Amino acid sequence: MRIPLAFGRLLYQLEPTAGSIGNGKLHASSIKRRLTSSFELKNSFFIGSAMRETAIRGYSDVDLFTVFPRHVLKWGDGWISSDTLVRNVRNDLNERFPATEVRRDAQAIVVQFGRGSEPVDVVPAVFHAFKTEHRVPVFLIPDGNGGWLETAPAAHNNYIKAANAKSGGKLRKTIQLLKHWRNARSPAIPLSSIHLELLLANSGLCVGPKGYAACVFEAFDLLRSRECRGLRDPVGLAGTLYAVKTEAQATRLVDAVEHAWSHAAKALVAEHEKDWREALRQWNIVFNGEFPVR
Repeated sequence: MRIPLAFGRLLYQLEPTAGSIGNGKLHASSIKRRLTSSFELKNSFFIGSAMRETAIRGYSDVDLFTVFPRHVLKWGDGWISSDTLVRNVRNDLNERFPATEVRRDAQAIVVQFGRGSEPVDVVPAVFHAFKTEHRVPVFLIPDGNGGWLETAPAAHNNYIKAANAKSGGKLRKTIQLLKHWRNARSPAIPLSSIHLELLLANSGLCVGPKGYAACVFEAFDLLRSRECRGLRDPVGLAGTLYAVKTEAQATRLVDAVEHAWSHAAKALVAEHEKDWREALRQWNIVFNGEFPVR
């Protein structure tokens, strides 16, 4: 089998089903109603990979961004910690959905409703400022350590959407392939989705007449050359976006990228020499046995 056909087959397999995303959105609506009743939500909307069409089947959550009024965060003359807000939201959803798994995952609360539905990640937020030069609102979300982190989901979505259009649609599919690489191991390779998506969007590596094999190799080459360091927000709104959370995760990510880069390079050489079998074998190593070879 030729390499472009193999990548095309893999991308078809990775595309999420409309039903799983749809069920997740239905469950998110019930979460929104509960939190609006309990905390007087100011607003809520969907963010994340499902909205940017970079989700992959079986691994991507439906992300619900929930904007809380400031009075919910007030404690005396100051604010409660973001950990307290996350805990309060988790406890409230546990009360509403007692038969459903509700757990914390760093900056979000994950609600897993069961088979046939993508999990819902509830991201609590509060309005921070309106950046008129970008015409988008900036919010504060939990940073995972009790503090707050600036984010501008609308600006990031627009930036990635524009970069994807410039690439002729190859950017989002290359992102899906990198997410598949990340998740093809247990435990998954640590790599932040928003870091990956903004890094590739900012690089322009998917622009031009090239196939997915070259795009994936160049993505590994970029990660390798940067040693997976944090990325200054290319939109200029959210500070530094980190690939990982800990030094141990950084070490594992760097090692995994080096391994993938090496075998992807060998796959490209084999393809150039028309040794399709060897090229497929090397890509199968990159994707840890999760690449179509026949």
